[in-house]
Amino acid sequence: MGIKVFAAAAVAAALALGLAATPAVALDSAQLLGRVTPSVYAIRTLGAQGAPLGSASAVVIGPGRLATLCSALAGAHGIVVRRGNVSYGATLQSPDVSRDVCLLDVAEFNAPAVAIAPEAAPGFGQPVLVVAAGETGGIVARAGTVAGLLADEGGKLARIQVAAEGAATGSGGGLFDERGRLVGLMAAAGAGDRGGDRAASALPAAWIATAPSRAATALAEYRSAPPRPAPAASTAPVAQPVAADGDAPRVGENWRYQLLDNMTGNKREVVYRVDQLDGERVVFNQGGRIERRDGRVLAIGTPAGGEFDVAAPPGGWVPEDVKPGKAWKVAYKQAGTGYRMELKAIASDESTIRVQSKTYRAMRIAYEGYFYRPFYGFGSSSTAAVNYKAVAWYAPEVRRVVRFDATWSAKTDRVDESLQLVDHRLD
Repeated sequence: MGIKVFAAAAVAAALALGLAATPAVALDSAQLLGRVTPSVYAIRTLGAQGAPLGSASAVVIGPGRLATLCSALAGAHGIVVRRGNVSYGATLQSPDVSRDVCLLDVAEFNAPAVAIAPEAAPGFGQPVLVVAAGETGGIVARAGTVAGLLADEGGKLARIQVAAEGAATGSGGGLFDERGRLVGLMAAAGAGDRGGDRAASALPAAWIATAPSRAATALAEYRSAPPRPAPAASTAPVAQPVAADGDAPRVGENWRYQLLDNMTGNKREVVYRVDQLDGERVVFNQGGRIERRDGRVLAIGTPAGGEFDVAAPPGGWVPEDVKPGKAWKVAYKQAGTGYRMELKAIASDESTIRVQSKTYRAMRIAYEGYFYRPFYGFGSSSTAAVNYKAVAWYAPEVRRVVRFDATWSAKTDRVDESLQLVDHRLD
């Protein structure tokens, strides 16, 4: 396990400023590193068959508990916490998706927890230290300063902007003050950008304390209303159109899908619930998915729908100007895993498709190409091209994909799944 300190002179100089400001409580650079680095770990997300998906960092905040970014866990079937040659299995607890703060529980895990700074915002120009874990579990530390503070609509602290070389690569890592207290969790590169500003930023550490209660509230809201039978006058709830007539989408509207693993036969329900309408933005699942009113995807924070969410192109699987016969290419990185996608697509004429008990006129959009992923193991720099195929059936009458199939196969992992609409109702 190696600790890499970049720009050591800058670290010492920045911390010296802190010592001058608060000589009774600030630590020197060696003391600070010694205090905080034992509490920062690497995390690796795993696919359906245990193949590595992505990596980030996490910070120990209590006995057997770490804090990281929800977005770093996108598409994960398993989570591993790692340091050096030692790995631990982790389980997700308290996902505060709208703020992107997720807590992980690890059994028999006794790493020291950090102290969390008070809720008060740090000062502009305050010396800070960014500490993150590399893919192999080694620690990287970089000195920096608070370059700006961003507030939400209510005037409360929403982001801490950080000026530190390479800080944007430390997603989920800790942002510490000169006393060794956790000030923030490093956000994903570009997260919280405003007006094109792509400075590194951190989520306020004070959000960690409220994550359990906010996650419990969100879960209770999802489960509070049991499924209701369809109205007697309607034979299929999905017949309600989501049209641009001002009546829809509506808060409380639920789109219920079934995700089928065609290899195992396992099924699970996937629900997209409209929780908020904000101008042209439609917020689903407490911020887990955000669309425009016309159905175009703006952001996917929690990929609930398997490949439909994990591998979605920017804007979603249905282009804004899609027409029968249209062909196009897309090249992008998956938001959940960072895998590079290179796909060709073609839209066919509308035809009839039956999904569960409802028949739709739907356009078939076929995607085919490759995605590029790590070939094997932790810290591997090798990549392999994997064949990828997907088909989306888009029903203009409801402005939604009513069925989505995806298949791909690699040496250590394989996916063959279908997502189908089963119900549409207003709770």
